[in-house]
Amino acid sequence: MSERLDALMASLAASQVDHDLNNLEGAVERRIAARRRELKATAALTPIRVASVGLALAVGVTAGGAVAGGLARQTPSLASYSAGAYLAPSSLLEGG
Repeated sequence: MSERLDALMASLAASQVDHDLNNLEGAVERRIAARRRELKATAALTPIRVASVGLALAVGVTAGGAVAGGLARQTPSLASYSAGAYLAPSSLLEGG
């Protein structure tokens, strides 16, 4: 087993490096800094998002309440039953 491991290690040492690791630390630090800037910008916009959701909720509740109040005050009419009376099956079968 150790001879096979030695052969594998030798072939690994002889192979070319596929990634340059010299600048890895700098690249990681740049990505961390960029992520922190993104999070800071997102945190700055959070109050605006909360206010927008609150305003949309207030408008929806107000408009929905006004519509529901208006519908509750209407008196039911029988006009809806007579509006489509010509489509009733009895009138269609009679041909009239």
